[in-house]
Amino acid sequence: MESKKKKKALLGDIAGIGCGVLVLVMALLININANAGKTASVKASEIPAEAVTVVGTAEGRNGDISVEITADENNLYRIKILDEEETDGIGSLALKQLPGAILDAQNVQVDNISGATITSEAVKTAIYNALKDSGIKPATFGASLVKIVNTAKKVETGSGITVMKATDWAEEYPEIYESYMKNAENRGQEDYVEEYPMIKTLYDGYGFAKYYDSARGHMYVIDDVTSTGRPHALANCWTCKVPEFTAMVNEMGDAAYQMKFEDVQQNINEPLNCYNCHANEPGENTITHTYLINGVGEDFDQIDAANLACGQCHNEYYFDPESKATTLPHNSLASMSPDDILAYYNDFKGTGEQFSDYTNPNTGVKQIKVQHPELETYLGEGSVHRNKFTCADCHMGDAVAEDGTVYKSHYLISPLDNEDLIKNTCSECHTDLEGQVRAIQAGVMARETEIGNKLEAFHNKLADAVAGGNYSEEELDAIRDVLRSAQFYWDFVFVENSEGAHNSALTKQCLDKSEALIEQGMAMFK
Repeated sequence: MESKKKKKALLGDIAGIGCGVLVLVMALLININANAGKTASVKASEIPAEAVTVVGTAEGRNGDISVEITADENNLYRIKILDEEETDGIGSLALKQLPGAILDAQNVQVDNISGATITSEAVKTAIYNALKDSGIKPATFGASLVKIVNTAKKVETGSGITVMKATDWAEEYPEIYESYMKNAENRGQEDYVEEYPMIKTLYDGYGFAKYYDSARGHMYVIDDVTSTGRPHALANCWTCKVPEFTAMVNEMGDAAYQMKFEDVQQNINEPLNCYNCHANEPGENTITHTYLINGVGEDFDQIDAANLACGQCHNEYYFDPESKATTLPHNSLASMSPDDILAYYNDFKGTGEQFSDYTNPNTGVKQIKVQHPELETYLGEGSVHRNKFTCADCHMGDAVAEDGTVYKSHYLISPLDNEDLIKNTCSECHTDLEGQVRAIQAGVMARETEIGNKLEAFHNKLADAVAGGNYSEEELDAIRDVLRSAQFYWDFVFVENSEGAHNSALTKQCLDKSEALIEQGMAMFK
């Protein structure tokens, strides 16, 4: 009997061990299966010793996605998905299929996996970041931070071009001409000075404190620039307003900016027209504003022509104190961030001196007046759409002529007003795009007012300190620097026309920094 019991116990132990091994094997198989396809690689013997291995990260649908690559300047050898939290059966499909597809193509611009657009784009962005960090040019493998389908031409300067009017093209392109003329329907304006009374204090010492209306359709730029309550001493105020002045700059150089405003006005025929984006060659995207060409530098061919065309006017700029030329405070995609722009203004051209548009007469703060930084915001860090859509994709809908020809409408509208776009494109990721955008904008506008009021209180506190005489200039200058930065970050959001919709992450960061700086500055008073 004893021997039978021992045999049964032994058999039970063997069975238990067998089950345990089976469970372990199954677990290993499941783990292997879960990671199958998340790594694509050539044979280890084919990877040269000089190839580098580096990790890049980007935000996916459910969290950050980390991708490890092994590459050199000519080839991608290995792509491995590391950390990720994407949805099984949806985002996970992109994680399994993209590494192999990208490795085979040796190009990041393979098709996204259907139903997993956000995850697909995150993988591509992570690879871009890895390539950039490794010192390898991302463009070698078609990688870009921003969507790039069509590259633009650069205007030929000194060529003596006579600007053709929009009407000159009306017969050849009747639908496009008609769609452009519809921009006259956008005629409403808001009085920001009345709506945001704190700017009388924030912009004191500058024309915007007295007269500041919201933008409207491009057809009204001449009326708006000539009827404004802000004085115009020089012709540089015509920048981005009329094609004739743009052509003058391209012919004369910086001397055109130094002419009198009224002298240029005599040669004005019409507002923005075909020349600004096409240089008398409809169908060709030509960047005619040379300051933008300089403002993106070597990244010119890494930004889609549509973004560059719109970015010619929708950007942060300043007038150079010496040449009076319109100038952008950056020279690449990487230097477009608000932090880098502020650093540029704080150490203007490496002189150690601060650039300022005006000095507040009550506080002595050398203020920066930010202009409409749509380009810098949309292409900036945190933008979830910059590598998927261009300005034209969202604001210039497809239209169909009577003969069936599809063309880009030049009637510039909000994507929320384009039902076809929302139904056929935006709905892939957004079940209620309008509701989501309106919520973002409402939150941003509320914070703009809240922080603007805090800035006004900061200004008043500093003005009292200046008048009171109880602070040294050294103490006052320290507070002035904090106020200067706080207002810069607030203004970067306040004057950007999407109210957070272009890049809600960057918008939040700017407002957070402004608020934190205000608290820091208020604590510096005795």
